[in-house]
Amino acid sequence: MANFNEQALTWLREHGLTILLIVVVSVLAYYLLGVLTRTLSRRIQALDDVEDSELDRRTKTIFRVVHSTGVVVIISTAIMMILTELGVAITPVLASVGFVGLAFGLGAQTLVKDMIAGLFILIEDHYTVGDVVEIGGITGTVEHMTLRATEMRDLYGTVHIIPNGEIRVVANKSRDWSRAIVDVSVTYEEDVDTAVQTLQEIGEAMAEHKMMGLLLQEPAVVTGVEGLEDWAVRLRIMVKTMPNAQWEVQRYLRRQIRIIFAEKGLELAFPRQDVMIVSDPPKNS
Repeated sequence: MANFNEQALTWLREHGLTILLIVVVSVLAYYLLGVLTRTLSRRIQALDDVEDSELDRRTKTIFRVVHSTGVVVIISTAIMMILTELGVAITPVLASVGFVGLAFGLGAQTLVKDMIAGLFILIEDHYTVGDVVEIGGITGTVEHMTLRATEMRDLYGTVHIIPNGEIRVVANKSRDWSRAIVDVSVTYEEDVDTAVQTLQEIGEAMAEHKMMGLLLQEPAVVTGVEGLEDWAVRLRIMVKTMPNAQWEVQRYLRRQIRIIFAEKGLELAFPRQDVMIVSDPPKNS
């Protein structure tokens, strides 16, 4: 028993303290990484005075990826150092991992492809956290991204996780500016010029609105008659807005169109069918 205690004390002096030191340094490195990434992120975001600007979102996205990658590196390094201290030969383990990697080459290729694609998404700034994008027919807000995958939440609250290597085409709906487009259909009986003038007045009033005016980058434009449908004349009003503001502007325009057109007696068209009943002329007796 005494011999065992002596061996345990010897092992603790030779290896236990070293392992404890590795754990402590790893924990400190983890917290230091978090402090550095948060500090640098805040410093870069403070370079402009605009809240939630493109620079802010891009900086936040890049440093999130840097932090997650750094955590993986710290944990992997600590595990290998502890195994070495425990007497486990790392070289044969790494060699066996290499052979296993060769055996599962296709899976490794997929992982590498995802990470390379994620790296180019960050470098080329395809999108950042907070952007509204369409990927593979799915539209949603980017909530989190790593070098391997992108998480986005759609309008119904569903979270979609998409491997970066599977992304072929990205439609970014919130880059620099957006455009609100509203089509209005009026009946053929209405005066088109009056309807167009009313739309222009609605656009001008929106620019003067204390809340909606802040969301606009340019005055609203009424393009005129965009189509002659079977049952309606289609008009269009559109306006350049701040990023992600197009949906709020469109809702405001639709409400104002419904109210003001009704006040002016302009009838909005809806699908209908006209049925004509023709009676046969009376036969001569």
